[in-house]
Amino acid sequence: MTFIITLISLLIERFFDWNHTRNWRWFTRFQNWLCVKVSAWPTNLILAVSIALPVMLVALLNNALSGVLFGLLKLIFGVVVVVYCLGPTNFWGQFYLYTSSLAKETPVDGIENASALFGVPATVNAQEFHRAFVSALFIEANRRIFAVLLWYMILGPAGAMLYRLTDISFRKTAAVSQPAEKFKRWLDWLPVRVLSFLFALGGHFMPVLKRWKQQALDAPAVNEVLLADCGITALDISKDNLLPEDGTAEQEAVALLDRVFVITLVLLAVVVLV
Repeated sequence: MTFIITLISLLIERFFDWNHTRNWRWFTRFQNWLCVKVSAWPTNLILAVSIALPVMLVALLNNALSGVLFGLLKLIFGVVVVVYCLGPTNFWGQFYLYTSSLAKETPVDGIENASALFGVPATVNAQEFHRAFVSALFIEANRRIFAVLLWYMILGPAGAMLYRLTDISFRKTAAVSQPAEKFKRWLDWLPVRVLSFLFALGGHFMPVLKRWKQQALDAPAVNEVLLADCGITALDISKDNLLPEDGTAEQEAVALLDRVFVITLVLLAVVVLV
């Protein structure tokens, strides 16, 4: 069932845009309310309680649906939770929105668009922009998709909910953003290392593996650096350590991610069958 839910969720996210179904304001309001009600509590405890309640509810519902209608309801519930926890905005939808509009805009407009969609730092240096954009694609792919899927594979729907609620807490609730950021870095530690290793399988194997081994056991502080370095190395399209500035690097980065998600499904299928 884990493979089927992962496959369906990934296909939905890849080919459809369900951004309108992902409303997390209920959690932000609940978290802010809790911060006011128990303001004397340590922020770590407030964060833990606010996340634990929805996660426990998802875990209980998932367990209660086991065996109902031969597992059909559990399957549907798993897909709904995982798809809801992806994003919140669609990775591929935003990327193709950027690429389709780039030809119609000036370079400055394109940079501003990339900054708004993927958080790429605004810069007038073309090389810095493309390197930052490619790095952001790998980082966002992990945050929006891969980390959710991996924690689902490990902990079930509760794992997907755990990761997304931590990410929402970090980005949306100022009172608990600091402990949420620390916890999110630890939640990202494993997905980043798995994803960066998969870059070797989907790209330039030996150089990526060499770079991966140098930092794979380091603390969570290097998460984004490891992911970006392994991803760019896997592309094998840089010359003199410079990326192409015609959009090729970004297209190749998304193609690499597509291959990696296919490899993930294949490996998951093998694990399930074994």
